[in-house]
Amino acid sequence: MADRTIPRIKILDHVKLGKKICEWSLKPDSRPKDIREMKRQLRGIATFPPRIKGVAYVQADLATFVVRVPNADMVRESLKYMRDHNTGPYPGAKELYYYVEKLAEDDPDITNLDFLYSRIADYTIAQCK
Repeated sequence: MADRTIPRIKILDHVKLGKKICEWSLKPDSRPKDIREMKRQLRGIATFPPRIKGVAYVQADLATFVVRVPNADMVRESLKYMRDHNTGPYPGAKELYYYVEKLAEDDPDITNLDFLYSRIADYTIAQCK
């Protein structure tokens, strides 16, 4: 996606990232305290652009609906990109192939648990792409 200038986090392994996020949810003390520790815990799982300097956590309780509003600059950039590339394959779809595999194939290679981990990774790290 050459028309995008804001670098995004790149997920290298959705399943492993989803497992790590589940760990942070269930064991809050395991959460990285800073971006350096985040990068260490996610080495080989996700890469971070240099623009990211910190980390913050938001965890809802059962009575609160948390709306995770995306960064306005990323929304503007993605809207422009999609308007300019409004036909053809969806950009970035290949990295989300596990959705197609699980939902469209009779005998998918991905298990239900790994699909769940992948979905958790995707919606946690989604960056307007």
